Amino acid sequence: MGHRLKVASYFINQGFKICKVLKFSYIHKTTWYRFKNSEENNKKTPGRPIPGFSYTKLGGIVSDQEIIAAMKEIRTREYYTNAGGYIKLKYYLYNFYGFIVNKKKIYRLCKENNLLLPRKRKNRRKRQISCNRVVTRPNQVWEFDIKYGYIHGENRFFYICVYIDVFSRKIIHYHIGLRCTAKNLISSFTTALKKSDISIYDNLVIRSDNGPQMTSKAFYNHLATITHKVEHEFIPCATPNKNAHVESFYSIVELEFMSVYYFNSFKDVYIKFNNFVENYNNIRVHSGIRYHTPNKIIELYNNGSLPSNLKSPNI
Repeated sequence: MGHRLKVASYFINQGFKICKVLKFSYIHKTTWYRFKNSEENNKKTPGRPIPGFSYTKLGGIVSDQEIIAAMKEIRTREYYTNAGGYIKLKYYLYNFYGFIVNKKKIYRLCKENNLLLPRKRKNRRKRQISCNRVVTRPNQVWEFDIKYGYIHGENRFFYICVYIDVFSRKIIHYHIGLRCTAKNLISSFTTALKKSDISIYDNLVIRSDNGPQMTSKAFYNHLATITHKVEHEFIPCATPNKNAHVESFYSIVELEFMSVYYFNSFKDVYIKFNNFVENYNNIRVHSGIRYHTPNKIIELYNNGSLPSNLKSPNI
């Protein structure tokens, strides 16, 4: 159809009658006029000519050359040599000189006179998204996350960050403090590595959400300095189920720790949480590991006597 329309257009432009050309081309009139209108709409029409001037806030006229000179003068000022894109130049021209200039015109003038600043490009690290894994041994995958609680006696918050082994559900190590920064994350992770002696295993995978501490440059650089290879993967946004084991632990903390105690001070929180973790690892049985304790599961694994009905976590 497109080829026939072009042929019909050629003969009609030569002076042949439209109805006869359309009849022999087997083209309906509606189709022809739709094609003709689309061709006319697609023709590029020249825009209005460049006026060469703008206005001031007092109603006066200022030429483009004066605007260019003003922008060059602004670029020579101490704090504006390498700051302020063409959009900000619009406001600087108005504030410093009283010129009212459209930002599109400023962009054109800057481009013609080499006044545009180099575009800033952020170097974004590529984050490794978590993939499905079958966990078959301790210290294969750790999950970690941050949670906050409330100190009633001091009217302020405290923060917890735990590293949980997915296979055994054991809390390897934790940080508890009045803040939780990237430095605290690095310190607690270093201690967790020393406690677990992961050198006897293959590569360790740690999994977290996309919080600012986890995605910080400081933590990223620290992982690069570790002699034993550690692979850090991130769960996709809005998918807490991919970090289910640490989320499950925090639901236990919420139910069995935070809602039970009244905390008078941070010292009180620290002592009680330390006792809670000791009880969790050594005494409290976990339904996900066939009603064993986390430390018992590690002991059974080391002895080669794991229960046959114990399923490997699939995360």
